[in-house]
Amino acid sequence: MMGDESYHDLINNVPKDFFKNVIYYIVGDISDNIMKLLNAGGAKRDTYLSEMVSHVIADTTDHDEYSEAKELFELPVVRSEWVTLSVQCKQLLPKERFALEGLLFSGIVVCASQLDESDAKAVWGMVVYHGGHCQHKLDKKVTHLITPFTTSRKYEEAKNHESIKIVCPDWVMESVSKNTLQDELVYHPHLVMYKPDTPPAPPTPEPEPEPDIPQQLQRSLAISPGPGQQMAQQIVTGLRRKSSSEDSPRNGSRPGTPSSSAKEALARMVSSRLQASGKVVDSPDPRLTPPAMVFPHGSPRTATPHAHPQELLQPVNRTLKNITNNVEPPRPAVARIQQKLGMPPVRHGHPLPGYPHQPLQGLPVHTPQSIPQYWGHDPSDSVPPDMCLLGCVFFVTDYQKILGQEEIDTWKQVIEQHGGQVDVSYSSRVTHILCANQQSDVFVVALKDQRRLVTAFWLNDVLLEKRMIPPWQALHLPLVFWDQKPCSNQVMSITNFDGEERKRIKQMINSIGAKYTGYMTHTNSVLVAKKPEGSKYTKAKEWRIPVVNVSWLSDLVVGHLDALRLPIHTRYLQHSQGKDFLLDLSRVPHLMIGWKSPLKISKEAWKRFIPRPKPVPEPDKENGSHKRTLSENGKEEPNSKRSRLNTEGDDGSKPRVLFTGFPYSVSKKLTAIVEDLGGLVVTNPKECTHLVTQVIARTMKFFVAINVCKFIVTKTWLEESLLQHRFLDEEKYFLNDEKGETELGCRLSESVRKARSNPLFKGLTFHITPGVIPPVVDIRNIVESAGGQVVQRRPSAKTIAAQVDDKGHPTFIIITCVKDVFLCRDLVAKRIAVYNPEFVLTGVIRQEVDFELFRLDIPTS
Repeated sequence: MMGDESYHDLINNVPKDFFKNVIYYIVGDISDNIMKLLNAGGAKRDTYLSEMVSHVIADTTDHDEYSEAKELFELPVVRSEWVTLSVQCKQLLPKERFALEGLLFSGIVVCASQLDESDAKAVWGMVVYHGGHCQHKLDKKVTHLITPFTTSRKYEEAKNHESIKIVCPDWVMESVSKNTLQDELVYHPHLVMYKPDTPPAPPTPEPEPEPDIPQQLQRSLAISPGPGQQMAQQIVTGLRRKSSSEDSPRNGSRPGTPSSSAKEALARMVSSRLQASGKVVDSPDPRLTPPAMVFPHGSPRTATPHAHPQELLQPVNRTLKNITNNVEPPRPAVARIQQKLGMPPVRHGHPLPGYPHQPLQGLPVHTPQSIPQYWGHDPSDSVPPDMCLLGCVFFVTDYQKILGQEEIDTWKQVIEQHGGQVDVSYSSRVTHILCANQQSDVFVVALKDQRRLVTAFWLNDVLLEKRMIPPWQALHLPLVFWDQKPCSNQVMSITNFDGEERKRIKQMINSIGAKYTGYMTHTNSVLVAKKPEGSKYTKAKEWRIPVVNVSWLSDLVVGHLDALRLPIHTRYLQHSQGKDFLLDLSRVPHLMIGWKSPLKISKEAWKRFIPRPKPVPEPDKENGSHKRTLSENGKEEPNSKRSRLNTEGDDGSKPRVLFTGFPYSVSKKLTAIVEDLGGLVVTNPKECTHLVTQVIARTMKFFVAINVCKFIVTKTWLEESLLQHRFLDEEKYFLNDEKGETELGCRLSESVRKARSNPLFKGLTFHITPGVIPPVVDIRNIVESAGGQVVQRRPSAKTIAAQVDDKGHPTFIIITCVKDVFLCRDLVAKRIAVYNPEFVLTGVIRQEVDFELFRLDIPTS
């Protein structure tokens, strides 16, 4: 760790506006020096979590607020090292490199022993850049001891602790090189072989002084995968010529502890590599979000893309010349496999291959014999729709890191309910690989083995169709691009798509690296249209912005970069409704080999999944009715479900409870308590009577619920109600958050009383501009829950100016932001007030309308 004097120097030298765009929130115990650095650089601290926070600073995942920031607000959480290293870089480093989870060495604490200065710098740089932590002291926090020798005090001490794994430096380099943690046993230092001494070589000229940034560190911190062979050779050579030594400092620097020069090297290296790579600093790549998974007896869990409007960081240009960002054709490994398997090169312009039995709507039934046929189940097998995955054995990869094991377990249940199986390891019995991208070793092996490679989107759609059929959309196949994406400098909008189609288009735009905006401006590069009509289409034609169909996006998603060539091919300019989403499978013949043979269901699978007859319930002798409540599959319903079903038709006197600010595990336990007591758990805040939370939380649930609920209570209300087997009086358990009330200038009980007596925005009409954060739909929900009205079309400035109450206050409110100022120039010119989103957000928490505090000041010149 840095000493106080080092921090003092950094604080004094940090530019005053270095962190000017940073709004941070602290989780857990963070050093005061970190906060001083942020404040000295012009950062602003938020005392409660909200969508306005740009950086959550945390050094542990154990705190409840960490889960809240990640799960509820989806905010970027960074380690405190991001602050110090950014200052040393003289540039804000990318947030995703300092996440607490999901990186290669996340959760790993390294202690180094008997490494010379250059090797220690290289190891430290690689570990820190890939999410780990380095320290000099060998204590219970250490997970790995890095040492090339077996003769040191630290080595002997580490042998006595099973939790500490002992490895040589090659383990770090190989893990980075292969982008996965290697088996530590293979890299134990007692396996290192040293060559015998050789005769001394003839004298060589004195080497030139090394630059400030060691080559080892430069390679280890490259954005491209892993260090090169030359670096590994240099370090190993240095280790072999080293003799056994003590754990003493060398040249005034402790081994294994990053010196200030090493940190400066890391800062300069990361900064220069970011600039050289052309990446947008401080903007993580969007990840593919799987679709809503279809459940047989319940509502789908939605996981829609979160794409907010963002400005394009380059001059307006009405051509697509630079849309590719110089990305090379993807996956050379796939090309090699194709060559080994004797597969023909990808051909373009072929019609879409057909399917063997009743395809989806829009798929051709009859196709020429020269076009390959792709099959699902064997046509001779009459598979019941509710067992559409019968005979399918899945292996899931990639998604565990994206969604977590709990979500995968839910998928497993759904697959098994439809006749399929999920194996925990890859083997010859696996028929389907469920993977998000083409980057894993499992994908390469499965492709060679001609397995069926699909994504969660395919699984979801097959369950909806109730037929196991080959992929027919681009998102059904694992993504080609993951790190470097071909359209990362483009801004795209869409028109005439609704519902699930709209979500799919957003996912496709994210998968190629482009930014999605819900509105149309001159900065947009492309408009994706379902049909040639509408205001966006008219504006795109007027501004000479290319208008393309979904086929253009589909081809880019599967790696067909020829779609970016100018002039745009005519097939991308035609809008054939109902068929745009169909993927031309001639683009991806290497991914469709596994579908060339039909899947034959074994007799064992038929026997295992033959539906069992429903058991006949015993009649109740007293009233002739059944004693037990039975589900659709004949099983007895659990008590919690019975209580929920019994209360759904009551007179509304039962509590309708909503939770906010709790981790999933806590919410699950509280849900069981509510259902046990006969209450209802709701997810729509407009329907709740009781909001359960621990603090005043700036969540959408809180902002809406405060306008409609009767009580805001802590979880103690439920815990003590469970002990009494009834819902207790709420007044005793009303939320008392003195810190939050002081910061917000409100009294929560008084706010709830005001909201129940008179809706806050009653009589007010709002217009919300498209670029505000939170999004328009969220602010609309809050306004409407508080009795206000939201209109989509803004009237003229003259009409707005005339709408005032008897006190002279406006009754027509414009909610906007700095990004959308150009939409309000006529209002500013006539001195008509416009307001930022806090007019609504803070207003509902205080239950007060403030026409001065949240007014947005816009210069008239």
